[in-house]
Amino acid sequence: MPLDLTSAANRLRDLYYPRLYPIILGFLSGFSVFYFLYTFGAYGIQKGLSYSGHSHLFRSISFGLLTFAYLTVFEAWLKPKLNISQLSHTMLWYLSLVLLGSQLIFLLFNFFWNWQEWNPEAYWLIMKEFPLMVVLPLSIYFVLKRILAPQKPNAPYFTFQSKNGKDQLRINPHYFLYASSSENYITVVYTSDGQRKQHLIRKPLKALEQELKVYPEVERTHRSYLVNSRNIEAVKQFKGKVTLEVNGSNIPVSKQYQHHFLKG
Repeated sequence: MPLDLTSAANRLRDLYYPRLYPIILGFLSGFSVFYFLYTFGAYGIQKGLSYSGHSHLFRSISFGLLTFAYLTVFEAWLKPKLNISQLSHTMLWYLSLVLLGSQLIFLLFNFFWNWQEWNPEAYWLIMKEFPLMVVLPLSIYFVLKRILAPQKPNAPYFTFQSKNGKDQLRINPHYFLYASSSENYITVVYTSDGQRKQHLIRKPLKALEQELKVYPEVERTHRSYLVNSRNIEAVKQFKGKVTLEVNGSNIPVSKQYQHHFLKG
């Protein structure tokens, strides 16, 4: 089978672009803060040395690095743990990030001026100007995510292909039950003509998860399992352990994924 360069490029995009999103957000916002401080004197920043002995350039870079660091860490580390998906929760998340950034900037601002600016006037100045400086980079970030987001294919099949491309299985999404992994092999469990069947392919489960990421019904439940949520017949909880009943099989759910299946 000839190598499908377009498919390979799309898989690489879907695998690596999400990892770059937090860095893009941090860089755009950090640079924006630095630019407005150093070029336009935002916050009423003074050009000379601060009480702490730091120059205008050093302080501008510091504010930019602080913005870059906290946004990148929170977007890359904390947001995935919170499983934020709804639009209202997403908007609340970014509003919270902007509010947190204002507090951090206010603390760093006071550090440079030996806490002589610990007053309501300075606080509200930063609370007003910091959101104005990050609204543009946030907007650019949302547009980039929309452009780079993987598009759901029109083909009415899930395609399971081995790592070398020599073995391929196409399944109607309705009939796919789950996939389980053992070392570098995946067992795809599905139904055909009312019969339960299995197909073994050589591929890491993580790679398959990335390929099926555009299908929200395919969900990770465990480090070794992907499940078609449409075919979950029951969610069972016993002594702190959660399992899913799928066509007679009990699929384990790791603690980090339990809240998603128990939230209903």
